[in-house]
Amino acid sequence: DQILQRMEGLIALCPNNHEVHIYRKDGAKWSKIHELKEHNGQVTGIDWAPESNRLVTCGTDRNAYVWTLKGNIWKPTLVILRINRAARCVKWSPKENKFAVGSGSRLISICYFEQENDW
Repeated sequence: DQILQRMEGLIALCPNNHEVHIYRKDGAKWSKIHELKEHNGQVTGIDWAPESNRLVTCGTDRNAYVWTLKGNIWKPTLVILRINRAARCVKWSPKENKFAVGSGSRLISICYFEQENDW
């Protein structure tokens, strides 16, 4: 299983492991331009916020990461979900100021930015 998320000539996917690969379309082919490697377990969800150009990922390690592009480097910010089962899916809110994470324990965590906690 691969998890895909597209944004204007770019695609983010998980090759069924703990990584997220980002590819750019160059003519008729796709070139890998980034590898995101923070999760300790398989990545199970990816969502790309189109206005802020941030990625959020979640995985079987029960964590989420918000990825921000700074220059040419994706910087991760750990979001501790306080769930006891794997995170299974993630989705940004329409305003991109919150995201929801669904877990294997049938709970949904709503995450939002707090300056003092940085998520």
